[in-house]
Amino acid sequence: MLTLLTCVASGALKSMAGEIAAIWLANAVLLAQMMVAASRQRYWVLAGGIAGNLAANLLNANWAVSLSYTLADIVEVLIAFSFAPRVTSIVELIRPKVLMRFLAGGVIVAPFVSGLLAIVLLRGQLSGHMLPNLANWFFSDALSLAIFTPAAVVFWTGEVAQLLRPERRLKTAGLLLLVCAGSVGAFGQSHFPLLYWALLPIVLLAFQADLAGVMVGLLLCLAIAVSFTMRGSGPLWMFRYPSMEMRIFALQLFLLAALTIALPISATQVMRKRLVGLLREHERRYRILAENATDIVMSVTLDGKLTYVSPRAQTVMRRDPDELVGTYLPDLVIAEDHDALAKAIEKLAMGASEVAQVSRFSRPDGQMLWLETYFRPVIDPFSGQPETLTATTRDITARKAAEQRLADERIELQGLAFRDGLTGLFNRRHFDRELDLQWRQVASMDGTGFVAVVMVDVDAYKSYNDHYGHQRGDDCLRKIAQTIATAARRPTDIAARYGGEEFALVLKDTDPHGARVVAERIRLAVESLQIPHLASDAGVVTVSAGVAALQPRQGDDAVSLVAAADRALYAAKRLGRNQTCVADAQDPGHVGHAGDE
Repeated sequence: MLTLLTCVASGALKSMAGEIAAIWLANAVLLAQMMVAASRQRYWVLAGGIAGNLAANLLNANWAVSLSYTLADIVEVLIAFSFAPRVTSIVELIRPKVLMRFLAGGVIVAPFVSGLLAIVLLRGQLSGHMLPNLANWFFSDALSLAIFTPAAVVFWTGEVAQLLRPERRLKTAGLLLLVCAGSVGAFGQSHFPLLYWALLPIVLLAFQADLAGVMVGLLLCLAIAVSFTMRGSGPLWMFRYPSMEMRIFALQLFLLAALTIALPISATQVMRKRLVGLLREHERRYRILAENATDIVMSVTLDGKLTYVSPRAQTVMRRDPDELVGTYLPDLVIAEDHDALAKAIEKLAMGASEVAQVSRFSRPDGQMLWLETYFRPVIDPFSGQPETLTATTRDITARKAAEQRLADERIELQGLAFRDGLTGLFNRRHFDRELDLQWRQVASMDGTGFVAVVMVDVDAYKSYNDHYGHQRGDDCLRKIAQTIATAARRPTDIAARYGGEEFALVLKDTDPHGARVVAERIRLAVESLQIPHLASDAGVVTVSAGVAALQPRQGDDAVSLVAAADRALYAAKRLGRNQTCVADAQDPGHVGHAGDE
């Protein structure tokens, strides 16, 4: 029915001078419906178009002529359809590559082929020469397909219904009335050449409305222009056209020019609106993510100024995010961490891809926070240079506290591994390790240095334990250990509990004389403690000491040094206790009394 009506309407516009209609709506309307229809429905659409076209032609011609016109029209539609896209909106038709393909095949090739076919089938039926008739057919159908196919797509897709939406109804109606007023003003008089003044409302419509509104505006302009022109009014009557048909062609060229101007503007506006919509959607998603993240999300300028702070800052930092905007980020952390954070931001501004920085922040309530911030640059797509920075800040205070606990526990474990639990001195394991290390260090030097070992043993300690009990015995060992530790004054001196009531010292860079002085200092200091010991001949707790000092040589080890000090200790025990004996440096097997030279 629609094809029948459009064919009849187009036939009513036939020029009085020729047999070819200057405006042919039917093919554009049928082509647009086939472009929009589902695959299974296209055959029925085509069948309906054939029936409507043939019925319209039969109203004014015999079967042979009607079949010729119908065949030419359907061939034109099928050729144009092969070049046309399958669309669901007008935007899909005006994409550059798609539009160029449609114009080349659907608007140029299809009308030319169908015109040739019509001229061949209707030879003898058309007045005039072949080439003018072919030109009339081609230009009429080409212009009609170019103008009316996009307009028909708007109706078939239902996009025209969007003009009735409440939020745009009044605005679109006002713009369309303006187009009508401009068209009436331009074509309702024949005194002034105001033809292109009718373009101004259409251009305004392209800027303010969507594509559906533009197409409706063009159709209204065409309807008004054709109505006045057919009645002998309008600027086209100010020029000497040879026929009405040529005026209608000129009118279509004018509408094509309007369409050529309006469509790119409207398409640009559509793309702009889509981009704005995408930006708003991305910003909305970004804000949702930022405002619901457990980390603080910030935007930072290249010079370190905050431009956005997520609401998480209120929970973590106890600071209002809006108040932080405009603040220099390094100013928020404590003074000791200010420069490090500023340098991290400078690295990103100079081209670093990512920087992480740990800083301390003092909250208004006095609590100190450890904050770990990851910075990444936002690259400008045109210059390839950093444009701004994004920062993600995480509260790692709990993690830092756990790390500190682990470090303290590690130190404590190391202490337990190398310390004696009773006295607090180093244990024998640490003593052996340090003695071997110092021995090798001195041996690797010029060979003139000494390493000394002092072995100290509590006199008659078993008797003390038996008489006073183990608790008093432990107290006694702790006091003696403290005295020995006091005697080991240098950082390199190692005082250790060697085992039971026996203690040992490693004295680096100490010759036999110096080691003997240290041993005597310890012996006298213990004796001066005046710890009662009724089971001892001295009446108080005393110690005996053995001293040995050697010059390490490459290939030797420290076992001989410990053995020499041990022999000196036992010599002191044999000589009556509470004394110091020194092993001979030249002959470690020989032991001398502390008073010997």
